[in-house]
This record gives sequence, structure tokens and C-alpha cells, in this order.
Amino acid sequence: MKHFASILFLLSILFLFRIPGAGAQTQFVEAGVEKFRIPVEAPDFALTDMDGRKVSLKELRGKIILLNFFATW
Repeated sequence: MKHFASILFLLSILFLFRIPGAGAQTQFVEAGVEKFRIPVEAPDFALTDMDGRKVSLKELRGKIILLNFFATW
């Protein structure tokens, strides 16, 4: 059972970080979505973490960031 959970975890990671195939590229073109010709940096902003500390995007430069804006309305 441990091996099954490990394999399932690895497969889910591979699925999440897979490189988009030709089908995804076609959908982007059909929707009129293009890559930026010149790289654009995200604007700096600050959020409060679970411990009440302010964290800014500028402080996290060079790190991988996952933003999950979750709302329960």
C-alpha cells in the first residue's frame, strides 16, 4: 500500500508539471492568448501570512511561489 501511495503521488506530480502538448498550444492560439514578447515581472505586493507577518513578493524573488486565492462565499 505504501508503494501504491508513492507511485500515485509521483504520477500526480508528473501530471501537474507536465509540459503542455500541441493540444494546449492550439487552445491558446484559438483563444488569442500569446506569450509576452518581452518578459514582464509581476508587480510587488504584500500579504499577511497565517502568523500575522507581512510577506512581500519582492522578498521571495528567486523562489518558487504558489498563490492560491481561495474564497468561500
